[in-house]
Amino acid sequence: MTRRTTSEKALLSISLLTAISISPFAFLRWLDGDTTLAIVDGIISLTALAFFLYIFNTRKISTAKKSFAILLAFATLATVAIKGEAQILWLSPAIIAIYYLMPLRLAKIISLILVLAILIIIYPKVNLTSFFTVIATTALTASLSFVIFRSYNETQRELSLLASIDPLTLSGNRRALSLKLTKIIASQHRAAYTMCLILIDLDNFKEINDKHGHAAGDQILVSLCELITKNMRVLDSLYRYGGDEFIIMPLKMSIETTRGLAEKIRVLIEQEEFIHNIKLTLSIGVAEYKADDTPESWISRADKALYKAKDSGRNKVY
Repeated sequence: MTRRTTSEKALLSISLLTAISISPFAFLRWLDGDTTLAIVDGIISLTALAFFLYIFNTRKISTAKKSFAILLAFATLATVAIKGEAQILWLSPAIIAIYYLMPLRLAKIISLILVLAILIIIYPKVNLTSFFTVIATTALTASLSFVIFRSYNETQRELSLLASIDPLTLSGNRRALSLKLTKIIASQHRAAYTMCLILIDLDNFKEINDKHGHAAGDQILVSLCELITKNMRVLDSLYRYGGDEFIIMPLKMSIETTRGLAEKIRVLIEQEEFIHNIKLTLSIGVAEYKADDTPESWISRADKALYKAKDSGRNKVY
């Protein structure tokens, strides 16, 4: 079994903690004769436990996160409606949990509705000072939650982007390529369509590094990727597969059209003059996806075609 994701562990912890922290109140209120609120607390505890078991067994967290956030909102609203101002303390952790569990925009809407509904409920029951205290504290909690989780989401997006990009050429890295291939193969199982990949190797690149230095070699790799990117379609993608090996994934392109694109790139690079007047050629292998291919077998067939290009004198497309 694959390891549980961070989101999965967090949701399991929140649901279990909710069940554990609320259940004693259900018991104590039942003993005190507060039957209505005891039943509400019991329902909340059992529902939170049900969420825990559902997530633990199915590992489906997308729908569970939204459903659990809505449960927390309704539970907080219900306890305040039944018990009044004394239950306002539950509002802050509920808002924080909602922002964690839901997309920011939706969390903002639900939190706003929840706060307004609670303010309407308690307005006739508290003095003006207490009312404005509730407004100030809940507004501050919601605002801080929004700022913190927006910053967190932006940081996560930046880290995810950095983790999928080759820092030198700004093309996708092997991790990004692996995710792309896995996604394509999964989609092929649902509905088959034509997909090819182009494996590119720079001819005699080691000699260029040895003669002109690695800084010049790095500049050539950067210029090469810029040229390739300019001559691809917007929906096609480029990945750095190795030191001087690259893979292009053209979107829904036949084998004949893919070879045409590969030939276009080969000629373009052959005609280009790089730093220090260096001339460069490419050997290229093209492979079409076949049923039951794995990422490794697909790339392996492109690699065999590439070596045919190398063995026949380089600067060719096979």
